[in-house]
Amino acid sequence: MKKVVVILLIILFCKDNVFAQDIHLSQYNASPQNLNPAQTGLFDGDWRLVGNYRSQWSAIPVPYKTFSLSADTRLKTKLKNDVPAAGLLINTDRAGDSRFTTMQVFVSGSYIKKLNSDSTHFVSLAIQPGITTKSFDVAALTFDQQWDGDSYNSSLSSGENFPKTRITYFDMGAGLAYLWRKNNRTKLNFGVSALHLTKPKQSFFNDNNIQLDMKFNVSALAQIPVAAKLDVMPSFLYQNQGKFNETLIGLFGKYHLTPINGQETAVSLGAFYRLKDAFILAANMDYRNFNVGVSYDVNTSKLIEATNRRGGFEISVIYIFKKMVPFVAKKRVCPTDM
Repeated sequence: MKKVVVILLIILFCKDNVFAQDIHLSQYNASPQNLNPAQTGLFDGDWRLVGNYRSQWSAIPVPYKTFSLSADTRLKTKLKNDVPAAGLLINTDRAGDSRFTTMQVFVSGSYIKKLNSDSTHFVSLAIQPGITTKSFDVAALTFDQQWDGDSYNSSLSSGENFPKTRITYFDMGAGLAYLWRKNNRTKLNFGVSALHLTKPKQSFFNDNNIQLDMKFNVSALAQIPVAAKLDVMPSFLYQNQGKFNETLIGLFGKYHLTPINGQETAVSLGAFYRLKDAFILAANMDYRNFNVGVSYDVNTSKLIEATNRRGGFEISVIYIFKKMVPFVAKKRVCPTDM
């Protein structure tokens, strides 16, 4: 019975292409440290704060909910062409009737090197150690033995004895990223990363043979101007973990509005396709130091009979704090007494 319960839990906790082990975000570019540790500090500004929320499969009785918060900054040093950066990432995810909860806290450290004198080419190398806790609530589940012959009786014993309902383990990730930035409207960001390098044990029954597979990511995002106020932004993500893989391809159109107080203002509309799983509609807006995005997954997999094609709603908020350098005139005109 114990093995049957565990198998059922694993099935119920799976998302999309059975990525039960990790949180799942459709707006992957809006969660840089989840995408690749090497994205830490790879932005134009002093501090970056990121928040992500996802509610998946609202058609089922207990939707899956995911929250992610992160912050990163470049550190001040005396280095001329190299800049270290640090970040903090916190993820929480709750799924299913058992309230299966994943809590992750990671710190990211990256080393960003400028490859040329005109600051158009950068490479970033990073590591991301952290702690993960997973747990489930047995009291939220029902078992056959709690049937008294007439109805369900919660006062009856379930007859199950789980060795543990919570596990905690150390985890480690690493990544490499390349950024080419000609200007604010012409750039390319490419990265590869490997997560769960420690292959931590995952068993609630002290089975050392159950380990978390390493996860490999390859991602790319480009921005290309095609008109005076219009850019196109193709995007790509491939992930592989154990026997499972996921591929997303997408395209955004970004329209630049009149700047407000000299700061970029733009709206973007686009779509992604997660192969054999979902069609994703997305929109976001750049306003002052904020970027706000929303997306919705339309399920196209074999689960459409259960989900009625309803997938996941997602929202992201990014705030970049950038100190304004005060203008100091090299020459001052002395006032003339009238």
